[in-house]
Amino acid sequence: IFFSDFSHKLMPLVEVCSLHGHEDRVWCADWHPSGDMIASCSGDKSIKVWRKIGTSDPSNSDTAWILAATLSGDHQRTIRCVAWSPNGSYLASASFDATVTIYECDESGKFNVLHTLEGHENEVKCVSWNNEGHLLATCSRDKTVWIWEQGGDKDFEMAALLHGHQQDVKFVLWHPLKQTILSGSYDDTIRQWDEEEGGADEWACTDILQAHSSTVWSV
Repeated sequence: IFFSDFSHKLMPLVEVCSLHGHEDRVWCADWHPSGDMIASCSGDKSIKVWRKIGTSDPSNSDTAWILAATLSGDHQRTIRCVAWSPNGSYLASASFDATVTIYECDESGKFNVLHTLEGHENEVKCVSWNNEGHLLATCSRDKTVWIWEQGGDKDFEMAALLHGHQQDVKFVLWHPLKQTILSGSYDDTIRQWDEEEGGADEWACTDILQAHSSTVWSV
């Protein structure tokens, strides 16, 4: 994993650090809301959590990133996506084994499996939290988008199943302020999904963007 600093407009992009540890390609990396941790996932079926130590000045040789945790054994195939919850307490992972795992980080920094979400019929390609952190969207090779809701007992239940794409759904993303989801697909389209007025977990496709001539990998 490489990441760079370009905090000043006139400052050139500078490589700050290179993180080594995965044994296969790295598919995704996500910053913790604090900015002091990064989660990464790989074809090696593991998640690695990296923690920053030292100062925030990239030119300071005392600044470094260390491997704080390796999460393995919970997925049976490639882990395609990881996403921190908005409050930083949970980490979700989406895997080609058709499952999503929710980890909870305790005060000591240990990660425990809180829940394993099953339902997709094929590879799960992406997972995304809404801005309030109580809803998850997942998408899959099975051409569907699922919405999961966390209850008072911390368990997640399927709240909605969205059909519409004609091919693999590659990416899902929540609007930063609204209960709106965008999904990108192998069918070359982006769909917008909105919760219908009155709630009751009813969702509908409210727009279809059709300008790409090939797979939409990200939105």
